[in-house]
Amino acid sequence: MSHLKENKKTTIALTGGSTWGHVFPLASIYNYLKNESEYDFIWVWEEWSLEEEVAWKLVMRFVDIPAWKIRRYFDVRNFYEPLKNLTGIFFWIYYIIKYKIDIVFSKWWFVSLPLCIAAFIMRKKIYIHESDSISGLANKIIWKVATKIFYTFPNELIDNSKHIFTWQILNPALLEKVKDLSVWINTNLSVLVIAWSQWSTKIFETLIKILPDLWDIDFNVVLWEKNLHFRDNFKNFTNVKVHDFLTQEQMWLIMKNSDIAITRWWATTLWELNVFGIHAIIVPLPGSAWDHQEKNAQYFKDKYSSDVLDENNKFDIELFRKLQKYKALRKSWLHLDWFFKSLQIIEKEIK
Repeated sequence: MSHLKENKKTTIALTGGSTWGHVFPLASIYNYLKNESEYDFIWVWEEWSLEEEVAWKLVMRFVDIPAWKIRRYFDVRNFYEPLKNLTGIFFWIYYIIKYKIDIVFSKWWFVSLPLCIAAFIMRKKIYIHESDSISGLANKIIWKVATKIFYTFPNELIDNSKHIFTWQILNPALLEKVKDLSVWINTNLSVLVIAWSQWSTKIFETLIKILPDLWDIDFNVVLWEKNLHFRDNFKNFTNVKVHDFLTQEQMWLIMKNSDIAITRWWATTLWELNVFGIHAIIVPLPGSAWDHQEKNAQYFKDKYSSDVLDENNKFDIELFRKLQKYKALRKSWLHLDWFFKSLQIIEKEIK
């Protein structure tokens, strides 16, 4: 019996998502630890979701979970949907026993709550990673029962041993096919446009408007599924390469050869650009919850001299000016020495 106990694998339930910026870090943890013989993984999220699709692609067991969205405004659903969380807690007590879950690693979003509460009741270890400079409500609730809390951005609580500053979790898959780490000096300025999602329409529309006067700058534009209707507009320009979507394995070469990037606020993307030595022009989405997008962008402006533009204040003029300003800029370095830093810290804590 003692021999069997010593060889039992630690089962880690990954939960969280809703956006690629939260899905990728969970996938990164799996990719980093999957070859360790001591771990098994389960991904926990809603049925028919992006998270389920990613879990199956990673060949990881997926279990869906009932959950209630926390609405801090009046909504009729607030009167009956909390029952989902209550039933979800009992549901997950059963599945913690069934799947012998030892650790819960939570990223973000209300779906994580029932599993984390159940894990606390069952006295299992609970780890949280907070990507943004301002924490969401679900994470603030889970904080109270968490074993450790990891942060992408410095936090006023990190002096406490329970709160650990790790930087962002980056995906090892991004470096899997890196053959040559030397920096290529581009003939023209090379700009990566990586804005993602349906909330980036303004960026694409503005870029199309100013492109006729930027013929001597090269662009790689990543559209993602909500912006595919811009494909034909960009293909009218010979200095633009359009990508519907790029996997992490495909992204590394473009990042390695890009000098600057036009991007939104997503923490994962901002840190990826940083390690590849890419100067960021950040366009935060106005009106984000707790203004966290603006705060993420401001951190990079203060720490790494990134540019921050307001899409509602002469955006076309300011973006054009920035691109003209950086026309002679060429990347001179890669900063990959701490690429695995956050994963190494997390692995040490889990062990």
